[in-house]
Amino acid sequence: MGSKEDTEKNPILDNKRYIFAYFPGDSLMHKLNPLSKLVFLVLLTILTLLIRSLIFMAVIFISILILALLSNISMKNLIRKLRFIGMVMLVSVILNIFFNAIPEEQQIILFYLFGLEFLPIRRLAVYFALRAFFLVLILYSSTIIYTNTTDMKDFVYSLMRLGIPYRYCYAFMVGIRYIPLIEQEAKTISLAQKARGFGYEKVKGIKKAYNLIFERLIATLVSILRKGHTTSISMENRCFGIYKDRTNLVEIRFKARDIGFILISCFIFLFILLYLFQIFPLPQFPSLYSLFKAYLPK
Repeated sequence: MGSKEDTEKNPILDNKRYIFAYFPGDSLMHKLNPLSKLVFLVLLTILTLLIRSLIFMAVIFISILILALLSNISMKNLIRKLRFIGMVMLVSVILNIFFNAIPEEQQIILFYLFGLEFLPIRRLAVYFALRAFFLVLILYSSTIIYTNTTDMKDFVYSLMRLGIPYRYCYAFMVGIRYIPLIEQEAKTISLAQKARGFGYEKVKGIKKAYNLIFERLIATLVSILRKGHTTSISMENRCFGIYKDRTNLVEIRFKARDIGFILISCFIFLFILLYLFQIFPLPQFPSLYSLFKAYLPK
């Protein structure tokens, strides 16, 4: 038997490390039809845009995290995939709070930062900043679950069964597949630069950092354009698109679990929708401002 170092997978070849790359699994999300998962994703997007309560959005986000764990996406990988967008949104929250686009005198001021009157923290600024934060995280994490559990070939075959021309389906599949490919090429170029002694640890100063980022972007762009050109030549050599219709070896059909998943998703969607419009006599989620006032020392 080989050592642990020999049996460990190369991080560059491990698809689980890429944000939007598919990896096989035996979870329920892996077994579902791509279109049934797409219906769930659309309903979730509509609900997320309609929800106004920050606490409710936090509950939805926690539910998405639980769904990711049930889809064989470990918490460690999930945090790694959400790390960049989380940092960007945290910076966005801070900037939106401090630089309110439409400051008004009648807006409620929660408190003054450091007791300085020229640094007011307004209620609406905090609300819209946190709402945008949860909105992006929910949509981003749900997209990760969909792409990590859905093979793009199965998705294309499902679209073709709906009557969509296969030329458009394959063009869409190529575009989606290039997303993890771009990430893989960027990491490969990063390792190549590091092997030549031009990594992040060698960067000292803004100019060297700019040169590092610029060269990495140019090398990644050239590599992707070259692969795209190779793909187009390969498709032309195989006379892709010469026939109006085509047959496929694999057929993706709807099963009982797919119909059940869509019905459950629609039922939950309608229930939450009626709850949001206060048709059901259920208590609403409290606002963060009411909790802030309740625990504010008098």
